[in-house]
Amino acid sequence: MPIDADALLTPAGLPERTRREVPRLVNRLLGQTFLHRDVEADKEDYYTVARHRDVMAAVLEMSGFTLLHDDYHSIFQAVSDHSYCRARYRLDESLMIVVLRKLYEEQAESLRLAMDPVVTVGEVREEYRTLTGKERDLGVVQYETLLRRLRKLGLIDTLDGRSINVRDSEARLRLRGSLKLILPVQTATDMEAWVNRYRAAGAEAAEGAEEASIPGGAGWDDV
Repeated sequence: MPIDADALLTPAGLPERTRREVPRLVNRLLGQTFLHRDVEADKEDYYTVARHRDVMAAVLEMSGFTLLHDDYHSIFQAVSDHSYCRARYRLDESLMIVVLRKLYEEQAESLRLAMDPVVTVGEVREEYRTLTGKERDLGVVQYETLLRRLRKLGLIDTLDGRSINVRDSEARLRLRGSLKLILPVQTATDMEAWVNRYRAAGAEAAEGAEEASIPGGAGWDDV
């Protein structure tokens, strides 16, 4: 006897509309990793997942994923329990995530903000140069590609919802709490260890840049 999705979800007592939404919600969590309560495009789905958290967690568990919730920032996150589905980042992407995470920590600590510190594109560029130790900065196209991908992942956003203008050093970026989830750092010592790790990786890449490009996949598993 074939078993369909309704047969599995009906005993859970979900409303019919929610049962129809479960596949889309699971796909969205797996596709974008994070659901933010304070992001307008995420809000409705966030609350649906929150209302039926046990069911959503059980569905994800059957596929080898764990549903996590950050109570402080109100973010849901789907985490793979196995290595097959974990994202891997190129070296420049990994470096940029470390840069943004470091800026997040510095801003949150100095300003004592409850949520979402704000930095400028100029501050990001300067911190990237400091981290890598490179005299030459990334090009405009590289910056646009990097920041757009990280925005799509839900790690950063603009204040006005418009596209990121990397040519404007005063353009402001909102650093999302998801940066703390993708790169969990508990202490300043931990942060320094990550910085040193990727500063060394950046230096090695620069030394070999004349002979070969860095292969994709140089990064950490998306947690």
